[in-house]
Amino acid sequence: MNFVIEFYRSRDADEATLDKVSLEAPNLRAALQGATALFHTLAMPQILDRLRICDDNGCELYAGPADGAYPV
Repeated sequence: MNFVIEFYRSRDADEATLDKVSLEAPNLRAALQGATALFHTLAMPQILDRLRICDDNGCELYAGPADGAYPV
């Protein structure tokens, strides 16, 4: 399944998207693990604190801390 990972910075009510990456993964948990690995390897001009994972249709599947805390 193809996922779109959006890395962003959140300050108060404002969000600033810093990068979007496509990622192929078998499920959401694997996509979250891949996003967490990317978080640690991407060189960004600002410090990321949040990420969002969407499917190909733009439906949000996960939005949360960039440390990859999986939703219960």
